[in-house]
Amino acid sequence: MRASDSDNQPYVARVEKMEGDGRGSVRVQVRWYYRPEESKGGRRQFHGAKELFLSDHFDLQSAHTIEGKCVVHSFKNYTRLDNVGPEDFFCRFEYKAATGSFTPDRVAVYCKCEMPYNPDDLMVQCDACKHWFHPSCVAMTIEQAKKLDHFVCSDCFKENGSKRLSNAYATSPNFEPKAEPKRQRR
Repeated sequence: MRASDSDNQPYVARVEKMEGDGRGSVRVQVRWYYRPEESKGGRRQFHGAKELFLSDHFDLQSAHTIEGKCVVHSFKNYTRLDNVGPEDFFCRFEYKAATGSFTPDRVAVYCKCEMPYNPDDLMVQCDACKHWFHPSCVAMTIEQAKKLDHFVCSDCFKENGSKRLSNAYATSPNFEPKAEPKRQRR
């Protein structure tokens, strides 16, 4: 929906109901999505660029403020998209605007840094333990991670030794890397 200030991004809302006012005008009841920066606490490192929060904030708006259609996917479905278009967004939280609280209030965390998954960030999966890691958290560049065929984290490498993992990249400079976007796991 069109923002009142043309310098701002359009607002995103879910149309709940449409109704005529008897004078030829159409009004829509909407439930607003908030962007992370519009919420209490603001944008965090793990929020994706296309992430929205479904709020408990409802309004009645003129249908003329609708600029176009977008698709707000579930988090799971968004991570399965082959191509993310400009009209694609995702939502994994509901947001209570008055209190600033979220549902769910906890999400799974990944990597040594224990951050929730951001679908915009590349992650590598350990072939042994199946845990996911950010390349920077395992001393690897994104370019190295994109070239990986296999990856073994340092814990698994220490535990299993080089015998079993002779063709894998461990988090030491003596090996050559494999990564796949975490997106492919889901």
